[in-house]
Amino acid sequence: MFGNDDFMEYAGYRNMVVEDKIEECLAAKRQGAESISIDRDDLTDAEVEYLREEVMRRIENGDY
Repeated sequence: MFGNDDFMEYAGYRNMVVEDKIEECLAAKRQGAESISIDRDDLTDAEVEYLREEVMRRIENGDY
């Protein structure tokens, strides 16, 4: 199925996709959005949950 390098490339790609979504949410917050929604595309439930938690953490810490 996946070789070690292939898996690492795939995992890195998935992390990049999630980080891009996080940045979309934070950009909306910087622009004054009261609520934020995302197009989850093909994100897994676990990725969506991580995204939600990370956005909230960054907003609470003022890291946006």
